[in-house]
Amino acid sequence: MFHKSENLKYLLSLVPGKRRFGTYRFLPIFFCIGGVMEWIMINVRIGRETFCEKYGKTERQMKNRQ
Repeated sequence: MFHKSENLKYLLSLVPGKRRFGTYRFLPIFFCIGGVMEWIMINVRIGRETFCEKYGKTERQMKNRQ
């Protein structure tokens, strides 16, 4: 159990900027992850449509019901 915690601490210590930025040094990583997720939702087709096309279709259907 403690061995995994030590490995995690070691991996987190590899990210530079601990003294200057503290925990905020991880923000660029999450920013990039968010950008990749957005790109996937816009451009990657699952079946015949992307997430944005499906979401837009669902929104229009909900609006027409009201």
